[in-house]
Amino acid sequence: MTVGIGAAIGSVLRFIVTKFFKDVFSKINFPIATLFINVSGSFILGLINGQLPKTSFWTVLFIAIIGGYTTFSTYMNEIVQMNLKNKILSMTYYVLTAILGIMAAFIGNILF
Repeated sequence: MTVGIGAAIGSVLRFIVTKFFKDVFSKINFPIATLFINVSGSFILGLINGQLPKTSFWTVLFIAIIGGYTTFSTYMNEIVQMNLKNKILSMTYYVLTAILGIMAAFIGNILF
């Protein structure tokens, strides 16, 4: 039940952040919302993994929230759709998200 509640919270947060980015950056033809969500989620997950005991109720809840917040399937779909129009931009997005996500998780993990 904890995982389901956390995932629901994360999904609502993702919806809010996506809507904000689409409103603010409506003229940019790049999935900046998904990039931000996945990189910030990686950072937060790094913080969680670096700070909380692995058996904690809070760890399970926060990981479920981040799991609901981040979105691998949207990331993959955007890459496929971008690849149909602009292969270089698609691969740039793919690599940028992966590198920034790994760096963010690492920084979050060692921050404190």
